[in-house]
Amino acid sequence: MPILGKSWVLGAALLAGGAIAANAAPSSYDGSYAGTMTQMETTSQLGTNEPACEHSRPVNMTIEGGNVTMSYLDWGKNTIHYRGALNPTGALNAWHTNGDGTRSILTGQVSAAGFTGYMDRDRQACPYEVTMQPVAPRTPAR
Repeated sequence: MPILGKSWVLGAALLAGGAIAANAAPSSYDGSYAGTMTQMETTSQLGTNEPACEHSRPVNMTIEGGNVTMSYLDWGKNTIHYRGALNPTGALNAWHTNGDGTRSILTGQVSAAGFTGYMDRDRQACPYEVTMQPVAPRTPAR
């Protein structure tokens, strides 16, 4: 291979490695989180005794290398997953693809204290506030 070709390959490899490192979220956010999603009142529910959605339910999230998976059990005990990414500032964007192809969105912010965010379900008919705290890693048994 000519010297110019070797230089180009080396330069491309260095740029690719730098791009991967630049896109990786801080490892300090990696781990498991657990908390609650609580339904926010919507204008369609004002004045009614029975909300259209579950009021509150437990929720879990795992962050690994900037990749996010959040899950909960819906009313039919089906596991609903939201998948997405965390940027270096801790901003989270994830989504669940519904059966009809539309997406429900999860956005929020991760900090040392945990996660605070907003989840839209069923075309905003069921909006939720989501709060989660880091789950302490388990100590292996002796």
